[in-house]
Amino acid sequence: MNPPPFLVSFPTIQHFLNAVPEDASELYSDDFQRLCASSLPPVVSIRYLATLFGFSVRFTRALYFRSEKYYRIFLIPKGKNSRTIQAPKVALKVIQKWFGFHLSEAIKFDDCVYGFIKKRSAIDAASLHCGNNWVYSADITNFFPSTPHHLVKSALIKIGYTPHGADLIAKLCCYNGGLAQGSPASPVLSNLVFREVDTELMSVAARYGLVFTRYADDLVFSGKGEFPEELKKIVQTAVESRGWKLSPTKELLSKRPNRLKVHGLLVNGDKPRLTKGYRNKIRAFKYLMAQNAIIPEDIERIKGHLSYAHSVDKKYFENVALESEEEVFRDVLKSELIIDE
Repeated sequence: MNPPPFLVSFPTIQHFLNAVPEDASELYSDDFQRLCASSLPPVVSIRYLATLFGFSVRFTRALYFRSEKYYRIFLIPKGKNSRTIQAPKVALKVIQKWFGFHLSEAIKFDDCVYGFIKKRSAIDAASLHCGNNWVYSADITNFFPSTPHHLVKSALIKIGYTPHGADLIAKLCCYNGGLAQGSPASPVLSNLVFREVDTELMSVAARYGLVFTRYADDLVFSGKGEFPEELKKIVQTAVESRGWKLSPTKELLSKRPNRLKVHGLLVNGDKPRLTKGYRNKIRAFKYLMAQNAIIPEDIERIKGHLSYAHSVDKKYFENVALESEEEVFRDVLKSELIIDE
């Protein structure tokens, strides 16, 4: 689904204001035009939002007051466990997609942020840590759902939204009080809410002469000298004092000569590399694709893996042969794929 244009179906701001009932236009037109001038998606009231998208005021009001009714809830596998997804239904998803896309176009985030940012990737983030002597990583538990409505509203007010407009969009993008796990607006809103922590942790990294990056809920520091033991407490305080929690099972400190990993990539050398295990899976995927041995439901996922691996290490995968024994590949993949016999 492509995001709607900035003014959806209206060619100009004046065309839109002419379509809004006169009483509503007088109340919110200044705020609407001010947000447009800042390239911020103009959410100022239910009536304005309804007019913008061609929805009835009654329906838009229902989206706001009973937003939980407009989600589909389902589970997807995540390792040995599963993750609950709250996927918005079409009308709500259209609003969230529009808001998330245009907000991300209008906001500039700190250089340390690599998740959900145009022209930045996990590969780019990992490359900054190459050549260092140690890597320390910490993971935020349930990042989206634990980012509450009131922090989303507060962050939106800080960039120029009125309290009413900020509350409206925050409510439309949250599920049961936190950012919805399946909302297309959650990535940029989580980055916006986390801005203060990013700024603080960048200052910490500068003070110690370290590299710091964040990719979504994954915080990573690295350095060439000795690891400062107090860093763990500093990071924990910065994150948890604002309401999030770090996962105690995903905190990891790695030092040379052990392998160093950032966002699943090895950074011991001068550029990020895939792990041996992942390379083996990619070789298996290439073989099975060549044999047409993957069921249709898995093809797009496998293509995504192949594309990612190629972007990390083009030279290696251009030279990988496909002649290895089929049994080896099936062993590698037995927990990863459903194979079409």
